[in-house]
This record gives sequence, structure tokens and C-alpha cells, in this order.
Amino acid sequence: MILRSWLAALMLGAVMLTAAPAVADDVAPSARVSSAVLVREGPSTDTAILARLRPGESATLVGDVSGWYIVELADGTRGYVSKAWTIVRADVGGEALAAVPHKVHVIDVGTGLAVFVEGPGYALLYDAGSQDDLHGGDENRVVAYIRAARPDLTRIDHLILSHPHKDHLQLMPGVFERFQVANIWESGRVNRTDGYCHFLKAAMAEPGALYHDAIASNATRSVTFSGSGCNGTVTVHQAAMMSEVPVALGPAASMHFLYRDAHPHSDPNGNSVVIRLDLGGKRVLLTGDAEGGEREPPATPPSPRSIEAKLIACCAADLQADVLVVGHHGSLTSSRTAFLDAVGASIYAISSGPYPYHRVRLPDPEIVAELAARGQVLRTDREDGFRLEDEARACEMRQRKVGPDADETPGGCDNILITIEGDRPIVAGYSALVD
Repeated sequence: MILRSWLAALMLGAVMLTAAPAVADDVAPSARVSSAVLVREGPSTDTAILARLRPGESATLVGDVSGWYIVELADGTRGYVSKAWTIVRADVGGEALAAVPHKVHVIDVGTGLAVFVEGPGYALLYDAGSQDDLHGGDENRVVAYIRAARPDLTRIDHLILSHPHKDHLQLMPGVFERFQVANIWESGRVNRTDGYCHFLKAAMAEPGALYHDAIASNATRSVTFSGSGCNGTVTVHQAAMMSEVPVALGPAASMHFLYRDAHPHSDPNGNSVVIRLDLGGKRVLLTGDAEGGEREPPATPPSPRSIEAKLIACCAADLQADVLVVGHHGSLTSSRTAFLDAVGASIYAISSGPYPYHRVRLPDPEIVAELAARGQVLRTDREDGFRLEDEARACEMRQRKVGPDADETPGGCDNILITIEGDRPIVAGYSALVD
């Protein structure tokens, strides 16, 4: 019985991620039920009975598997009920919920990347890092922006780390401190830095969170760190493994993992998790630091072993998107012409800043020109300058700097906002948020 209960719990945790309904519908006994529907521990009549759902009662639908609905009772108990003896009643607020727009915020973190996505019934964060603005607590620029955008928000449903580099993860521990995080997704590629150590410790310490990587399902592994700022052994508990199965987010919204690789590449950029968000009939592609090869002109074919080449070869149709958050901060290592042709976006968001990568300040002008010829280009570094104190002062005078003010660091001025609402054209521009 203990083993059976453990297996049922694992199955429940794994299924809910991919089968969660778009709205909070109710499940009730059908008209032919005279006594009660049994709420079971697992999707089988061989599992234990947890409760009884009687005529006139209902439970919240949280997912489904073949032949069974996954439900949550008023006391928080979760279990399975037979589809043959129950019906689903749509949430009366479902239409109003579906009318809420999806918003993609590319947060100006200085030199780095953080993409906050919100929509009806969900909130998602893809990366949260910076090379030059490392304020913590309430001055964490990612936390400050999300609080300004959604002061009511207490939960991040999905947090995705594209790859373990400072400019993509350094601000994440502060996100765990301020929000409840339900699901954590990353490749599982270990980078033995203090920043990744802090991230992994925060992820494992988050109450109730499910951690997913591209290594295994429902297993345990250990990672040991020996840094001066973070050390020790972290025990990693893996939930359902990241796969090609779409993850439901909310009404007409889903997340698709197009590239996931835990192999220890010499450069973690090679582990960048590439996801496509399908939001209300529109597509948004997030590529992290996925590359096409060495620094070459955009017309150069992608290197055969690069992420861009692999994606074109395996699933070019899946790359098609309306919006592209540009790879590697607009570097010549990414955004090959062949890749951009496959994506076919009309809106491009570049997140970058003044910190130089190998003495090169991104984005590269050749990439910007290539993107501008294809559609609208938005940049978080519009007002960044080599004299950061001038940039910060100018932004503050216009009262548009979200996050810590007068800190003489880049970021906070040019937050990008992309709004997707029904059949209307996508609206893309800069956020007018202030904090």
C-alpha cells in the first residue's frame, strides 16, 4: 500500500503539469449517480478511496488522464474520479477570464535577460539575471518590475532558467524570496559558480515547488559546490522530466520546449532551453543564448552542431513565431539568416546593456540591421550609454526608472511590453510603468 500510494502521488504530480485545464472548471456527479462518486488515490479502481463526491457536490478540476479527472476537494485533498460517472461544469467566469490579454514584459535588467509573461490564470518568468545590476531585496530589479506590473501577484507558476550564466540567473534567488514558485524548469546542466549554487539551493528550498530538468523523471541527484560564496552539497529532487509534451498555462495558452539538452557543453550557452509560448493564437519564441556558431555575418549558415542548426533540421515548422526575443543579446553568434527565415517573426525584442562580452558591446549592428529589415525592433538599451551616470540621471528625471533609483547602474528605463489580445494585432512598445 505504501508503494502504491507513492506511485499514485508521483503520477498525480507528473500529470498535472501537462493536463491542467484552462480555467477553474468544476467536476460533479452525473445525473445517473444516486449515492456518490468515489474519489480515489490514483487513476485505478485498485487504489484507495480518499473521499466521496455526492449529488449536489462538486470539486475543482485540476487535470485529467485517460478515463479519469484529477480533482481538488474543498479541504485541499486531490484525487481521481471516473469520467464515466462525472460531468464537467464550466466556470461561470471563464469567458471573462479568457478575455484578459497576454502580456510579455522584457525587463530592462541592464546587461542580461528577464522575460515576465502574464495572462489569464498564469504568470511565468524566463530568466532573471544581470551583469551589472545585482541589487537584492526590494531593490532587485526583476522583483521591482513584477511588483509594479502586478502588485497583486504572489505566485509564479513557471520559472524557467535558460542556462546557468550570471546574466540569466543572478537575480533569481530574490524571486524565490518574494514569490511562491510552483514549477522550476532548467536543462540540469551544472555550472559550479556561486550564482548557480544560490539558484539551485533556492529552488530546492522552495516549499511545494516541482523541479524539472532534461535529465530524468522522479529521481534524485546530488550537486556539490566549493565556491567561496556558496558551497556544500545540494540534493536535487526531480519531478516530471522536461519533454516535448506541451505544458498548459491558461485559456488558449501553452508552453512548448523546443530544445533541451543537459550535456556538459564547454559553454553553457549550448544548453540554452528554447521555448515557444502559444498565447491566444500568437506565438512567442524565447531562445536564451542559443547560438548559430562563432561570430559571423548573419548570412553565414549555422554551424551544424549549433542549436539554431539543430532546430532548423528537426522542427523548422515549430519555430514559426510572431515575436522573437533575440538570442544572445543580439550577438553575431546568433540570429543566422536561415534561422530568422524559419522563425518569420515581425516583432523582435533585444535585451542588452553596456557590459562588454569579450570586449564587444551588444547588440551587434549587423544583427540590428538584419532584424530591422524584417520587422519592428525593440531594445532595452535605448538609453544606455558608456557614461552610465548620465543615462541613469536622464532616465530618473523622466521618472521612468523601475527599481533602484540614483544607483548609477544601467537598467530600469527601457522595459519592453508586448500585448496579445484576442484576434487584434499585437501591440509592441515600451512600458510606461513606474514604481
